[in-house]
Amino acid sequence: MSVDISDGIESGNLIIRILTTNSVISTLLTDEKFRGKVIQPQTNGSKLIAEHGLAMSIEITEGDSKKMFLLDAGGPKNTVIQNAQAMGINFNEYDKLILSHGHVDHYGGFLKVLPQLKEGCEIILTPNSYNQHAIYVPKSGQPHYTPEELTENLRELQNQNAFSFSFKLPPLKKSIIENLANQHNLKIVETTEPIKLTNGIITSGEIELFDENEVTKGMYLMKSRKEFSKNTFRDEISIYINVKNKGLVVITGCGHTGIINTIKHGQKLTGIDKIYAVIGGFHKEWESSQDIEVSVKFIEDLNPEITCGMHCTGFEFNKIMSRHPSHTLGITGTEFHL
Repeated sequence: MSVDISDGIESGNLIIRILTTNSVISTLLTDEKFRGKVIQPQTNGSKLIAEHGLAMSIEITEGDSKKMFLLDAGGPKNTVIQNAQAMGINFNEYDKLILSHGHVDHYGGFLKVLPQLKEGCEIILTPNSYNQHAIYVPKSGQPHYTPEELTENLRELQNQNAFSFSFKLPPLKKSIIENLANQHNLKIVETTEPIKLTNGIITSGEIELFDENEVTKGMYLMKSRKEFSKNTFRDEISIYINVKNKGLVVITGCGHTGIINTIKHGQKLTGIDKIYAVIGGFHKEWESSQDIEVSVKFIEDLNPEITCGMHCTGFEFNKIMSRHPSHTLGITGTEFHL
């Protein structure tokens, strides 16, 4: 399948704002090497708050018209509400809200955000967003367990204190979303296919797995209280934007399908090989330095102008990626003018 976004958008007409992520810094300087394409909040950061979550505002201007898209709504602490007010952003301006995947650090603000959206705003997500997810990360140096091993031996493994990290994620409740949508005249769009949001910008649909080894390990789907299955993150949605004469901007929520898979999927889907910017969560926190090197080398070979891994990306990825001139830090309030 392919989607034509060769029409693209003019350079300078795209603004991406980080409404919430894991970090707030008031002293992070805007790096002059990006020539105004990456702007840090600096002292304005003192007005903002952070939480483990992610939300991004995407603004595209075409002549006198403006299109506004919201990717995710942050976590359950609703930092996105206060931050949007501090940044002068009105939720009533958004045309569409895209949920990157069904984890609470991305849909947690729905109860506060959805009632503020304008009538007719579309909420785009996949039917798989309502799945029950669980995290079971073994102690350092131990191999990840298969779904079958967890199904058969979970209680025993828990008794052995085998996990460094283990819990069930609260699932997104379909009934709650439907009730909010009905109350506020919003439109729910459930699909596994790509959607063209406007000229030059599409959602990914289900992301093709060119290499399953890149998928986040330690996360499982739960069929029942004691039955687990493999999680290939069929609920994950990314966004691709074609900026004329610059290439693709790749925007990810958590990148659970793998940042390389996500980029390759965008190239295949759009027919555009050149990568301009890669922005979002890359979920490299649990990966070894050797695995991170593979991802960094892949991005270095693409030579984008901007690479910004935030939220769940992790310190090690940012440390290694910092050797490439495209690397920048993304914090709450960071703006990208592309």
